[in-house]
Amino acid sequence: MGIRMAGLAAVLTAFPLMLSPQASGAAASALAGVRSWTYQLQHINLHVLAASNYDLLVIDYSRDGTAAGAFSASEIAALKTRPDGSRRFVLSYLSIGEAEDYRYYWQDDWARNRPSWLLGENAEWDGNYDIRYWDPAWQAIIFGEPASYLDQIMAAGFDGVYLDRVDAFERGDSQLDIARRKSAMVTFVSDLATYARAHNPDFLVVPQNGEELLSAPAYRRVIDGMGKEDLLFGAEQDQQRNSLGTLRASLEMIGRLTAEGKPVFLSEYLTSSSDIAQARDNAATLGVLLFIGDRELDDAHSR
Repeated sequence: MGIRMAGLAAVLTAFPLMLSPQASGAAASALAGVRSWTYQLQHINLHVLAASNYDLLVIDYSRDGTAAGAFSASEIAALKTRPDGSRRFVLSYLSIGEAEDYRYYWQDDWARNRPSWLLGENAEWDGNYDIRYWDPAWQAIIFGEPASYLDQIMAAGFDGVYLDRVDAFERGDSQLDIARRKSAMVTFVSDLATYARAHNPDFLVVPQNGEELLSAPAYRRVIDGMGKEDLLFGAEQDQQRNSLGTLRASLEMIGRLTAEGKPVFLSEYLTSSSDIAQARDNAATLGVLLFIGDRELDDAHSR
């Protein structure tokens, strides 16, 4: 075994994230029994998803991101039963740290009369815009009244939300320093969860990335698990194995959540058969639930 692979093995075995039998009771997530999942945001075919055997589906609330394409409550209800008759969870993707110009809330005149919370376009994702997520006007778009994004998701009967761009606190802003940006995101997620559970006590909240926030006990209490992209590959360069330091830093933070009985849903974006095999082996060692696909998230099945 080469020096690098030996170091990788040492890091992985130092952080066995498999949920402990003792991590149960009130602290354990309702998702702790999930053993497989898939993640699809584009080209969604409900018949294909319904016929799959995944325990958890993460999808967009809409066929094409628009309100007109939104899935109905009956369509979402049909996805909640697997072919063998057992229950499965269906979560809706919801970006709370960026604005998307293909969503129902986007207003054409924002190009000329930009709200104070709306900043520049993300250079890596066309149509996605940086925002000041702590601004009350943005948060009112996300939740709080029937026309809000979260409220429409709840009305469609989703079991919960899969929150993207929780890590938006990493972007510098003259209004708030890094500590206050982190605190503002913790408060945002907590308020969102509290609001949703006032309507449905079993509503699930699963943020993606932003594992630095797991140092806050209040944040860990309100979430039911977390999604993590590029834990093993791709954090520094697409489809390249991450450095041991990057991997170790993430695992140290994520371990705080799994120690409380809450699962980690890992997304790796890989095409090489050898990388895929290695990712599967590493995920099994860690005890995290693995999805492998393209970054476009346009396939109903994990590789």
